Amino acid sequence: MTALGGAASPVVVLGAGAVVLLLLDLLWEGAQGLLRAAALVILALAAVAAWGAGGAGSAFHGAVIGDPLLRVTALLAIAGAAAAVVLPGAGAWGRRWSAYLALLLWSAAGMALTGGAGNLIVLFLGVEILSLAVYALTALATTDGRAAEAGFKYFVLGGVGSALLLFGSALSYASSGSLSLATAACGYAPAASCAAAAAGGIPAAGAVHAAGLLLIVAGLAFKLALVPFQLWTPDVYEGASTPVTTFMAVGTKAAAFAGLARVVSSAFGAPASWVAVVVVLGVASMFAGYLLAIAQPGLKRLLAFSGIANAGTLVLALLAPEAWRSVAFVYLAAYASASLGAFAVVAAVESGPGGDRVAALRGLGRRNPWLAAVLVTCLLSLASVPPTGGFLGKLLLLQALAHAGYPAVAVLVVAATLVALYPYLKLALAVLGAPEEGVADAPRPAAGPAVVAAVAMVATLAIGIFPGPVLHG
Repeated sequence: MTALGGAASPVVVLGAGAVVLLLLDLLWEGAQGLLRAAALVILALAAVAAWGAGGAGSAFHGAVIGDPLLRVTALLAIAGAAAAVVLPGAGAWGRRWSAYLALLLWSAAGMALTGGAGNLIVLFLGVEILSLAVYALTALATTDGRAAEAGFKYFVLGGVGSALLLFGSALSYASSGSLSLATAACGYAPAASCAAAAAGGIPAAGAVHAAGLLLIVAGLAFKLALVPFQLWTPDVYEGASTPVTTFMAVGTKAAAFAGLARVVSSAFGAPASWVAVVVVLGVASMFAGYLLAIAQPGLKRLLAFSGIANAGTLVLALLAPEAWRSVAFVYLAAYASASLGAFAVVAAVESGPGGDRVAALRGLGRRNPWLAAVLVTCLLSLASVPPTGGFLGKLLLLQALAHAGYPAVAVLVVAATLVALYPYLKLALAVLGAPEEGVADAPRPAAGPAVVAAVAMVATLAIGIFPGPVLHG
């Protein structure tokens, strides 16, 4: 299978599509409607390519792997980009609208490349392509002065994460003699397989190999916003425009997890130290995210800490080598749909008095029942309440952890879920309660937020009731 028609096809479509948008802007300058329609067509073509790439084998001698993980990552990145195209916020870009769309597509291409990375160079390139475009989108896609601060903070801290990833890749290559993730994860053992290296109970290349893998994991943990690498997240979510935040919340999470899964699933043979790394990152992120979400005054900041907690929950699926893919696919899809719906509500109400402040959302159910229904459904999914997709994803995770021999970790997941009920249900009850005096009715959502909200709410419920299409990618 050739690269253009195989595993790399969604990357090619998205990257070339971004160039096409810039060329269209040269021919029809300022035609925002035309560029928006063209971007959606390109994203639809990329989605078709991503679906086919999920079973296309490999490209470039194994550098890009076409499997269900690539398919799911690319489709979620495309969904996030489509939401960022149709949600309101284009006015802040003005004549730079084509640049905004091109950056979205390039970043989505980097996310797809990360999801299919088969060696260390492709992994680094994918992470950098997605990151550099998101840095620019964060800083430039709004007239709010906080955007520049958020973009700079994201750039500096993200640069640290990239440096850790690159240095770790160098150490891994030095210890293994290979750029392939499957080989590099085993250490330098030319005649031995990963299983043989794992049988000894220690990494084959000792301290250098272990340090390289640890730095790679730390670099990807920055992108995934795992504790203690999460400090940039709430300020960046709040400072960026809502369409960009939506794109980050869905696409970046999926891509960073895919990259981490590629590394960790190869690196895990049996060494208990690597299991401990995943447990510490996951459990710390779960509890820190949910506890810090309790005191947040705005919905975007609450969703930022929710993203930290859900990322921590998601990485724990890697402890179950036989079931992590199915668990991750359902959990990622459920988290993405709930996030898309919640941010669509933010986009619809933030122009009104109070913006996305929790106090301004009080009584939304009486002022705009449709928006309230979407937000409550998404909050219930994030809180893992049946019959939503979030509940099914959490249930599958608990089953996988128990079967893999980690019942104590499963108990911690349940405890964290109980903590999560407070911020989510508190906000849901406020939305359904009586509005404060003097608060104006919520504005009628524009077509963009209404479409995203409707699709997200349906998907959130459908994943929980009919998970079959998502379960195996």
